[in-house]
Amino acid sequence: MGGGDPQALGEEALGRLLRSNAPGKLSLAGAYAFGYVSLGYTQRKGTDPDWHQEIDPLDALFLGAAWPGAFRDEFEFANARDAWLRLLQGTVHGKSLQQFVREVVSASEELELPVDEGKLMLAVAGRLEAAGLDQRRLPRRLLPEAALQGCRTVYGPSLDLRLPDPPKDARERIRRFWKNTEELWADDTPEAILRDGLRRFRDAGLSVKQESRVLLPALYAALMTKPGELLEDVVEHAAVWALSLDEASTLVPLLDILLVAPALEMSVADTLGRLFAVPAFTESIPSEALLWTSSPGLALPRLAFELGIPKVSTREAVITPDLLDWAGMHARMRLSAAAREGAADLEEAASADIADGTHEEPDERWAERREAVREAVMHKVRTKSGRTATTRRRSDRPVERIWNADGSSVIRISTDTLRGQELMEGMEGQLDAFREKFGREPGPGDPMFFDPDADEPTPLTKEYFDDMLLNMAEHAVEMGIDPAFLHAWREVGYVVTEETRSLFTVAEVLAFSRAVARHRQAGE
Repeated sequence: MGGGDPQALGEEALGRLLRSNAPGKLSLAGAYAFGYVSLGYTQRKGTDPDWHQEIDPLDALFLGAAWPGAFRDEFEFANARDAWLRLLQGTVHGKSLQQFVREVVSASEELELPVDEGKLMLAVAGRLEAAGLDQRRLPRRLLPEAALQGCRTVYGPSLDLRLPDPPKDARERIRRFWKNTEELWADDTPEAILRDGLRRFRDAGLSVKQESRVLLPALYAALMTKPGELLEDVVEHAAVWALSLDEASTLVPLLDILLVAPALEMSVADTLGRLFAVPAFTESIPSEALLWTSSPGLALPRLAFELGIPKVSTREAVITPDLLDWAGMHARMRLSAAAREGAADLEEAASADIADGTHEEPDERWAERREAVREAVMHKVRTKSGRTATTRRRSDRPVERIWNADGSSVIRISTDTLRGQELMEGMEGQLDAFREKFGREPGPGDPMFFDPDADEPTPLTKEYFDDMLLNMAEHAVEMGIDPAFLHAWREVGYVVTEETRSLFTVAEVLAFSRAVARHRQAGE
């Protein structure tokens, strides 16, 4: 790109891009400039929402292309972003979008800065201009305001949607649906996953046969949630996840039924009957439904991985393909926790104002607030404060992960089982190895599994671990291990066994088992 300070060059490029572009007449580089400046403007005014802290250059590009449009929250923003990017990739501008992603990742690597770091985002403006991404304008029909009109992902399915008629044997199928108690792991269909979700809700004390609004959250809860995800979040997240899927997905007709059923006041039985008319309800759930990235900061890594870029550095973590789902889970739980804290602060401030008589609102404002509360109650499952989406009986497995509502977790190893005792002995062995290597007790920030060749406690790198798994796979048959098991472990970044499956979501278990099947088929 030439010499000079990257941030200074970026600032100069921003000025030129803002002068040469205008709303409705934007290039990709120009849209980025508008998005970057709008982020700075809201930050200076103090009106930037929490989710703006998660935005990366690709998010800024979309924000600028949609300017002056606004978004209710991070989920509406991210779903609209993803729908627009899917549309753009299918046009002549798709290659320019790929170049955009490459320029951002290259700048991140050269400057050794995360892609969502402020200094990097400023420097990117100069990179985009130098790469020629200001040469071609986006036609108005491809800008979000026009391109996303009527888009299912943004507006949801129409209430005039033609619903399929229930099959003739719907009543018998529904009877078997409620009667079946087969373990979920033997069946990866939406039917089985929904049944398991409803069982969880029922065990948590919720009514599951009265109102159809419980069905979509139950499906999502059984498939996608971590045990720390609160029910109050699950209701919202379920709808966002359902809308996030590409309209070409075979799961969309099924999800649309679940989305419109409450508004049409359909009964649970009627909704189930119509679900049985959709082939996807009793077929294996499609793999694209197992990964949800409806949060700021996740589209750029996803596109980078599609281009063969092996990793993307963000302020939160270095994301690799196997960590994308993990990053998505942490992003949505982190933002939901922040939203709850913000709401609590506002409620506390409002209560204080009312108590000292310094705050009054016109009657119509109070009417709007009451209506908003009524709508929220109508669209949320009744929950008890603090209850999680995956309430279960205490696990008798040797390993269990305890999740918190912000996405953090701890591992609990039970010594009541033989396998648990063996695992504890293994952990003690690691502690002894640490003491012998470094001559001290491990501290809170020290890794349990460390690089044996490093002079200071250093976590094992992904490259080290991948090489180790590949080496093990080469000798797997000799050790009596299926090599596909090890290749799948390397691909998805985790391993699922009968003993550890409680640590993972159903989506993660399915992703791992399908990876094993692919590698077996490939003869690996």
